[in-house]
Amino acid sequence: MTSAAFKQALEATGYIGSNGRPAPGLVSADDPRAARMRAVFSDDRVGLNADAVFSAQNAPASIFKDAGDAEPSEADLRHWQEAAWNVGVAPLLWIVTPTDVRLYDCYESPGQTDAQPDQAPRPLDSFVLDSLDRLRALDAQCGRIATETGAFWSSAIGSKINRRHRVDRELLAEISALEDRLTVLGEPQTDHASAHARDIAQRFIGRCIFTWYLLDRGIAQPFLPSSVPADLSAMFATPANAFALFDWLRTTFNGDLFPMDDPGAEREQLTPQHLELIRDFVEGRSLIPERHGQGRLFRFRFNAIPVDLVSSIYQQFARTSAADEARSQGLHYTPVELVHLTLDPVFEGLAADARVVDPACGSGAFLVEAFRRLVWRASGSKPAGRQLVRHILYNQLFGIDINRAALGIAAFSLYLAALELDEEPVTHIGDLKFDHLIDTTLFEADSLGGDLPAQITSQTFDAVVGNPPWTFVTKDGGAQKRRESDAATLRPRRSPDQAFLALGADLAGETGRVGMVMKATPFFSKDIHAVAARTHLLERLSPVALINLSYLRREDLFPDAVGPALLFFARCALGPEADRLLVGSIPWTPDFRRTGVFHLGPGEIRSVPLKRVLATPPFLKAATFGTVRDGWLIERLEREFPTLDEALTKLGIERRVNRGQGFKVQGREQTASPEDYADLAVVTPDNFTPFRLDASKLDEFTHKTLHRIRSRSIFRGPLLLCSKVGSDAGAQRGRYSAAVSRDDVLYTQGYFGVSFADADPRLAYLLSGILNSSLTAFQFALGGPTWGLERPTVEPHDLLSLRIPFLGEGDPTAIDAVIKAEKQAANAPANASSLSQLDDAVFELYALEPDEQTLARESVSRARYLIFENRSERIGLVAPPDAQSLRGYAGQVTRTVDAYLRARGARHLEAVIYPVRLSKGDLAAGIPGITAVRFVMAPGGPGEEPVVREGDPAELQALSALLRGQLEADIPPYLNERRQMRLYGNEDLFILKPTEIRYWTRTAGLNDADIILADHWLRRRDVVAHA
Repeated sequence: MTSAAFKQALEATGYIGSNGRPAPGLVSADDPRAARMRAVFSDDRVGLNADAVFSAQNAPASIFKDAGDAEPSEADLRHWQEAAWNVGVAPLLWIVTPTDVRLYDCYESPGQTDAQPDQAPRPLDSFVLDSLDRLRALDAQCGRIATETGAFWSSAIGSKINRRHRVDRELLAEISALEDRLTVLGEPQTDHASAHARDIAQRFIGRCIFTWYLLDRGIAQPFLPSSVPADLSAMFATPANAFALFDWLRTTFNGDLFPMDDPGAEREQLTPQHLELIRDFVEGRSLIPERHGQGRLFRFRFNAIPVDLVSSIYQQFARTSAADEARSQGLHYTPVELVHLTLDPVFEGLAADARVVDPACGSGAFLVEAFRRLVWRASGSKPAGRQLVRHILYNQLFGIDINRAALGIAAFSLYLAALELDEEPVTHIGDLKFDHLIDTTLFEADSLGGDLPAQITSQTFDAVVGNPPWTFVTKDGGAQKRRESDAATLRPRRSPDQAFLALGADLAGETGRVGMVMKATPFFSKDIHAVAARTHLLERLSPVALINLSYLRREDLFPDAVGPALLFFARCALGPEADRLLVGSIPWTPDFRRTGVFHLGPGEIRSVPLKRVLATPPFLKAATFGTVRDGWLIERLEREFPTLDEALTKLGIERRVNRGQGFKVQGREQTASPEDYADLAVVTPDNFTPFRLDASKLDEFTHKTLHRIRSRSIFRGPLLLCSKVGSDAGAQRGRYSAAVSRDDVLYTQGYFGVSFADADPRLAYLLSGILNSSLTAFQFALGGPTWGLERPTVEPHDLLSLRIPFLGEGDPTAIDAVIKAEKQAANAPANASSLSQLDDAVFELYALEPDEQTLARESVSRARYLIFENRSERIGLVAPPDAQSLRGYAGQVTRTVDAYLRARGARHLEAVIYPVRLSKGDLAAGIPGITAVRFVMAPGGPGEEPVVREGDPAELQALSALLRGQLEADIPPYLNERRQMRLYGNEDLFILKPTEIRYWTRTAGLNDADIILADHWLRRRDVVAHA
């Protein structure tokens, strides 16, 4: 960072402070941390030789290249962008010339054009250095604050970048296309022949890529025999050249890498047509069908592509090889971003000599990244020598998998990583020879159903990591059956990943850490087996942190699956005290599918008492998906009210006699429909309406046979029908729906019916009022096991576990008020005022406190985004808050804090909102995507209503020095993102959060007020500004 232009550009955008210090997150080429990104900073073969890298959310965001005091040539610009694309670690490349800043997309390779080979691709944009307006525009879009807050991704620059075209995805697509083309060349006629052809094709591709890697890094050339050409394309020009290469690889390396079990079959399979396809791949002609052989302007360069990306790509082989077997064994792809997110807390403070195991290692993605981190930790700021790298490889990394092909890929990936991490020159061919890993540190075994090798069980591990399969993975014999007397066999139904977690607890012993990607649903299930397994693991492995990823399940978190995921951490630095549990959710963002950036900040996680979670299982979901206060309300409902099942039973409304699911039509076994069904109308999703059913719009019963018939008694009116699906049927999007029919009606299995024919019919309307209220939406959204996870359904056991007052008991006035409000809402179900009055009546019936009412009332909008997971719906989460919403939020904060101050009567809190949001580079207008609310301590006791007033936007200027300064926070780097901040002064407080309505609700106000009180700001007079 030497040129004046470079310093000017970085100072103008906040990456270098006015004092000349780099901002937190900026790593320069002379920083010891730069050794971790050698390809970016110092590898002359790559040729990028960047001057700095800035990371946000613990991931590189921008690469900075100082072109020096002279204008760079077209060839230089092209070469630098090609290198940055191949490195693939950051989305944006800054090239600072003497006159301007040029920004390039590092996630997309330009297509081949008629331009000269050395002509530079067009930049995303350029910014003249001698224009103050252009520098402000650069800062607003791509400056440090825009990058840290995530606003960069919605800017004109960031919105053009998409990780779909990143080097690893492009390489994966080309490898997959090559594999498919090679497999079908011989026109295999049977499944066995096709599987064999694919296996052979994968071996050819693996040898090609490994050789490419050796050549690009200058490792192989000194040791190639005369029979093997030095050019990769020439190596695959003829079968003779190819097999001369294969023989050299097999002789030089070991059998883990390149087994040749059937040399004759390989020679028979490798035809000139195979070689032509491999050469197309090497020479940059696309094999993806829709690209029609188009050439690539940027070639794959394996001296630049990080080995962790190569490893993640090779997971594809483990999945496509013997595809049916792979599916049965639960093999699935773990994106490299998720690997990093999982390992970050595990490796914080982990010893350099730690032993790490993955009990379902697959193709080794977690082991490769663990390898890199252990080498970096052990070598410190010094170059990593061969002896150190090999010692870690042979003694500290262990893996188990049921699929031997996956283990071969894991070994391949680890060998590649060893070559990359080894900074010692290769001077002898023996330097390239590795010891065997398979059957030494990588073991083919059934982790759940068989005996594990002594190398695994003889001593415990310092860290257990991985992404175990979510479907059953066993060889003959299967997993152990549950035994009440043996806690080790506890597991939820249909969730083998929990058995892997239990094994991980064994392997970790008393002190080892655990970091695993798990299926989320068992952690929030009310099933007795799930609760028992969860209780055992949380107690055994405390302290534990659970980070929910289910909001991202439909955003390509996993390229080939939509199951809800959760990160399970035990005994990591992220964890709280042993008697507490850390929980939180990574929020949905409209750009995740495009960016892959996880926005995990301190504001998204919270600490809760472990005892309360164990005592009240639904508390966990409330605290994870909502706030601690949501958990308190769920806890109170669970403690003070019976279940719906208990309430109906007390009324004499018995299972299968007076209540149950409707008839089922589809199914293998059919039974003649009862004759008396023909006289009744049928309720279906097409004619169901909330509160009341219109008898004139119901269907006739026409089915001659049914798969399942039901007792005629459950269809007797008056009847309350409860929907099994969260849908548009509710009176309001996000509300649950139930409806009363005065007459006998039939209904399908999509409904659960409750007949009040033998009970007080008024209670049907009372229960309808409760079920259609926002408090029921609150219970299903924040305490139910399905909404927001796998499906927006309400199964009968979920419905019957709902907490309600005993029907007909309690205050008659409150009961009458609910029945009256229910009838008013039934007359006008679309009327917001009627629904609000119904909510008020139900709140009174439950005797909710005002703060609890706030939580319940706003739960309808929160439930909406759990029921409807599509982008067009969830975009409402990030809509800017209007002035009314900000006033409601600010009033809730001041009201809650004033309740604490009221006892002394000496001070009160006032709120200041601003008519503009922070959306421009000029801090008077603000930071992109950020809204600020100010709270001021004023003399005198609190009044009846909170004080909220509009402030002068000029007051936001006071934030300039703070926000553009260092603001170094004492939190881990993987949480170091500044989307939410509290900046304290002696008598005032600024709260800064994204300009998104979800952060400025009354519920958020309650939570923020609790945090302010917990910060003890009100008790201190010597506080300083901090984040």
